[in-house]
Amino acid sequence: MNLDDFISVLSAGEEIGGCQLANSDAVALANLHFPFRAYCLVSEWAILDLDVTTSQRQAIADRELIPALVYALTVIQDSRGRFQPGDWVRTTLGVSFTHACLFETKNTVYVLIGAGRRVSTDLNIALSLC
Repeated sequence: MNLDDFISVLSAGEEIGGCQLANSDAVALANLHFPFRAYCLVSEWAILDLDVTTSQRQAIADRELIPALVYALTVIQDSRGRFQPGDWVRTTLGVSFTHACLFETKNTVYVLIGAGRRVSTDLNIALSLC
């Protein structure tokens, strides 16, 4: 993917608010709704809704997942230390998106800090973002 495609994907779509809490309060929110789960606070993010075929959508649903993932340019804090502050992250497929800022995967709850974007995109484009 070239830089123009990268910028186009991450600046397209609809702007959404995300979490407007202080980091400590955002952690408390994640712990309230997903106790004992790993969390990762991220900023400069986009939810990528994947354009998939009907059969792909069914296969994803059969695994109790949704056809969406998060790409974030900045990790703020990761509870398990897998990512360092300032790293980027691309999640696995989601399980849920709740409270306008909590994106859950099988292993982690990503707290989407500040405004971000929600973008429909092709799976191959989403996987090429790095």
